[in-house]
Amino acid sequence: MAYHLRKRRQAPRAPLNRPVEFNVDGKKNMGKGIEVGIGGMSAWTEKIHEKDAMVTVTFSLPGSARRITAMSKVAWVKVAPTGKRSSRIGVKFVALPREERDEIRSFVNRLAKNYRDLHIMLSMNKWKMDRLKILTKRLHLGSYRDIKELKKRVIKAMDGFRA
Repeated sequence: MAYHLRKRRQAPRAPLNRPVEFNVDGKKNMGKGIEVGIGGMSAWTEKIHEKDAMVTVTFSLPGSARRITAMSKVAWVKVAPTGKRSSRIGVKFVALPREERDEIRSFVNRLAKNYRDLHIMLSMNKWKMDRLKILTKRLHLGSYRDIKELKKRVIKAMDGFRA
């Protein structure tokens, strides 16, 4: 008997470590983005939203001053364990203007290419430190202890690009 796994997403997502504003019935609260794609996003938030609630999400992409605003539906909520402040939330974009959708698509594709280049360089063990620094800066990876840790972070991030 064959088992078929349900595909979680219809579009790839890219890491997004940026502030996100949630607006529900005129009440605003802030969160922090985890990842974004043309179909939706996930974020950390201190306010727990109801599943299937309609929210307006506003955020910006790295390297862009433009604010993206999307009508969204809460797809899932993972409540924080006792003692933790932030819960995780996933939203599906239900109304997103074409220009903003194209900007997100371009951002995800650009990041995917840079992650792919970095992954190839690390897996071949033929990296040069100056090229490594350029790619990690483009990807906003910050600091890492050693190449082994960097490889793990790159592989984990690349999972989000698989639709």
